[in-house]
Amino acid sequence: MEMIKDKYREIVFACFVILLSIAVYHHEPWMDEAQAWLLAKDLGVPELISKYLRYEGSPGLWHLVLMVPAKLGLPYYSINIISALFSCAGVFIFLRYSPFPVVVKVLFPFTYFVFYQYAVVARSYCMIPALLFLIAIVYPNKNQKPFQFILLLCLFANVSAHTFLISGCLLFIHLIDLAKNWKKLEDNLKIKHIVSFVVFCLMSLVIVYALVPPPDQIFARELKGDWEDFFIVLRMVAGALAFDEGGAFYFLKLTFSLLVFGLSVYWFVRNKLGLLYLLPLIVILLFSAMVYRNVWHQGILFFLWIFVLWISYDNHTLFKPVRTHKAIKKATVFVLAVQVFWSFLSFNYDFSRRYSASREVANYIKTHGYEKKRIFATGWKSISIQPYFKEKIFYNLNKGTDKKFWFWSVDNETPVGANYEVIDSIKNEQPDLVIIASHYIPRRVRVEIEGYEAVKLFTGFLFWKTSRKEPECYLMFRKIDSTTGKKPTTLAAKKEERTDSTIDARTRLKMLLED
Repeated sequence: MEMIKDKYREIVFACFVILLSIAVYHHEPWMDEAQAWLLAKDLGVPELISKYLRYEGSPGLWHLVLMVPAKLGLPYYSINIISALFSCAGVFIFLRYSPFPVVVKVLFPFTYFVFYQYAVVARSYCMIPALLFLIAIVYPNKNQKPFQFILLLCLFANVSAHTFLISGCLLFIHLIDLAKNWKKLEDNLKIKHIVSFVVFCLMSLVIVYALVPPPDQIFARELKGDWEDFFIVLRMVAGALAFDEGGAFYFLKLTFSLLVFGLSVYWFVRNKLGLLYLLPLIVILLFSAMVYRNVWHQGILFFLWIFVLWISYDNHTLFKPVRTHKAIKKATVFVLAVQVFWSFLSFNYDFSRRYSASREVANYIKTHGYEKKRIFATGWKSISIQPYFKEKIFYNLNKGTDKKFWFWSVDNETPVGANYEVIDSIKNEQPDLVIIASHYIPRRVRVEIEGYEAVKLFTGFLFWKTSRKEPECYLMFRKIDSTTGKKPTTLAAKKEERTDSTIDARTRLKMLLED
């Protein structure tokens, strides 16, 4: 029987690795992936921690990992290989150590956040599954193994601002449990717990120092939090389960996801795990409503849900009535099955279409020999193109420095969009090539630059669950040879109206090239 179990694990893991490798090979990294790589390549550790992380809003563990391949001169696609390796580690740990039934183990590796959004898309979130599952393994023995538990919490806290908050919540719950059993502990174990707590506090001070946003940061400078914000973040709970913001059956999917959430809360509370789930959940939702949020943060809530389910399954002395146990198992299987469908759609999209047009633009620049010429770029999504080159190719990016990443400061003078001021700068500076990230061009605005001809629209779109989310397209213009007598050409942007209430959902950008 044990051999059969090992066999299915091997087969599932092998299928996961093969499919993930195919997806990674066809994926074009977008701006957020490029930004982390460029930060790791351009900066040293002191400069990263003391200045630039606070503009990113994220601790530096991912950047430190990327520094190794980036500074060794390894190719840009290394970032996606590293992301995939972290994802494979998380899946291996899950298959080997989780207490879930076979059907859950078979489905889980191919769910949306595991297989695609936190694996193919290479961002710091790829480290969440492996670290959180290691915490789940240690969690039942955390009172006896404080150093292991706190070390994992420290690593997990350095993945993102959200995981930092979750780590703090887990430590708080740990201290409550510890207080109940403090008198039963041996003196040397008490010392270990005290030292572990001090280490976590010191690490937290470093993270807070690195993340407190300066006054000139573009986003998350001020607290938000009106009623609309709180209502929107509540949908994150449903989105972490089986709810996608686009497509048909909107209210049916929302209702089902909320029912699963309610059943889960009942299950956790009866198993005395309500605080373990609800405290970090509420803290994350408050942070999302008042500071910063985006749709992909739903994945963090998904893994939090899986983590607490793991703990509930792992403790055989907890509340487990047959009817409720069957209900939670069926609900879990259904949620995972829905997310497997999302993974299939995302895999198919990334395989057949461009997630980002940055790679195609980079190939055009190399093929036509423009990397040694003067290239003018607008918009922060132009950063996606830069990692394909060793040297800085946009002369107007971060003027006066050799920094190739985007500086999220209101004082950043690198242009965005294609307004009159930008067009005038192009006319005055006369670059050889102009690249405009089209996401920032207002609806139906036709771009014309005197003395330049439109080359091409390079199209790419981020994909979210079941539909395209937002464009990462580029308009390209080249300087007209005055001896040819060509007339300027234009590129016009046309965006369709949104078909639902989700920000950027189903947004489509069509560009028309005119003579």
